[in-house]
Amino acid sequence: MHPAAGMSTTVDTRAAQEAAHWMMRMQGGELDDEARQGLARWRARHPRNEAAWQRAEQVCRTFGMLPAPLAATLSMPVLDRPAGAQRRAALKTLAVLIVAGPAGWAMLRVAPWQQWSADVRTATGEIRHLALADGSELSLNTASAADIAYGDALRLLYLRGGELHVATSADARQRPFIVRTSNGSIRALGTRFTVRQEDSLLDARTHVAVAQGAVEVRPAGGRPVILQAGWQASFDGKAASAPQPLPPHADAWTRGLLYADDTPLAQVLAQLARYRHGVVRCDPAVARLRVSGVYRLHDTDQLLSLLQASLPIRVRRHSRFWISVEPA
Repeated sequence: MHPAAGMSTTVDTRAAQEAAHWMMRMQGGELDDEARQGLARWRARHPRNEAAWQRAEQVCRTFGMLPAPLAATLSMPVLDRPAGAQRRAALKTLAVLIVAGPAGWAMLRVAPWQQWSADVRTATGEIRHLALADGSELSLNTASAADIAYGDALRLLYLRGGELHVATSADARQRPFIVRTSNGSIRALGTRFTVRQEDSLLDARTHVAVAQGAVEVRPAGGRPVILQAGWQASFDGKAASAPQPLPPHADAWTRGLLYADDTPLAQVLAQLARYRHGVVRCDPAVARLRVSGVYRLHDTDQLLSLLQASLPIRVRRHSRFWISVEPA
């Protein structure tokens, strides 16, 4: 091995792409004796190649042997998209991990690696609006990612993480419009609706809110449920919860707004925290203070200042990424 191939070495982008290609082939059982010799020659050709290969091996040790850590990308049957596209997405993800290295992997807590190769995604604090090929309108909330897979028989969105809002348009080919998550699927029945994927270390859950029309919620391993306009529900892979009334202005984020109507301060701060990096802590002593008003999400610092001016609270800034809201 080359001495320059230490784990702290900065990895060349092109070498990372080539290393990802070789690693995918090897872990997929695609290397015969001749190909293995080709891999050895490639590694020996230049120190940057060996550095990239060692980093690829470190990725495998850290995240598990491939293709397992890329299974969501490689084998997403829910996407119904060509295997070639899935493989390209997996290669892109692996190459990003190789270049990022251990220091960059800390980002996984904020932006899971499965989202890096998504068709569309947003950064923390960003809200993005897109017009889809059929005339439907897609809004992507903060720190969200989705794939778009329109085919001859189906209009499909796959929400990898975060939240999206869709206003569907009539389709000349009458293709069903479906949003899929890790828990199951939501079929639009001429509608405007929101889907939010909530992930945790132990579980994942999908939240659905219908502003207009209706949707069919179908957990992966459970019975379908029809959800009408003005109602919301959540589901895991087995079953959906009982529908609950949808609060007014639930989709206000699509307009960059946060509505509070006698809402506990802790809930307002939890929503605000989704649009900024770091931690926003609410002291239990002020958590139940009631908040009413309409706030713009594009400037969370200003939002915090407005809350401080109207409530008996103090906003303490320990650092740029750590804020505490305490009694005044």
